[in-house]
Amino acid sequence: MTTPDPHTRTAKATSATDAEFTEFYRASVKPLVAFLILQGATLAEAADVAQETMTKAYQRWETLDHPHAWTRRVASREFIRQRVNQPETPTDPLPHSPLLRTGDIEGWELTQDLVRALATLTPRQRQVMAWMLTGHTPAEIAQELGLTDGAVRQQVYLARRTISTRLEGRP
Repeated sequence: MTTPDPHTRTAKATSATDAEFTEFYRASVKPLVAFLILQGATLAEAADVAQETMTKAYQRWETLDHPHAWTRRVASREFIRQRVNQPETPTDPLPHSPLLRTGDIEGWELTQDLVRALATLTPRQRQVMAWMLTGHTPAEIAQELGLTDGAVRQQVYLARRTISTRLEGRP
């Protein structure tokens, strides 16, 4: 009776892990970039943070139970860390991003208006709304951000009120 070669078993396991991560990466990196843009990142900032986050995810892949939530949490925290440590400088208006196009011009215009409206929110409100707009519940957001459910709901309320006021003048 022969014992299986541990190196062969490891190579097969690594190959399966790589394939699994590759599938996750391809399905998740663009939505992660869009998630960061909703929080106020430029396309370049969002792409950099997303890539760094995916590198960390690959290094921890075997231990991640909820990789989608983990990557959003890590990317969101890293983006905020970079913004806090970066002095504010005036910039040109947001460029139109092909990442956020919905296919029809009206949907695209609404998305651009929403992104501009999100830019007027406080950083916490933008962060909470980015989580909401990517399909998370207030309870999930509270858990991910270390807030109370009530605090999340209050931020959503204030953000929606600000966005609604901002979009009222829109035809």
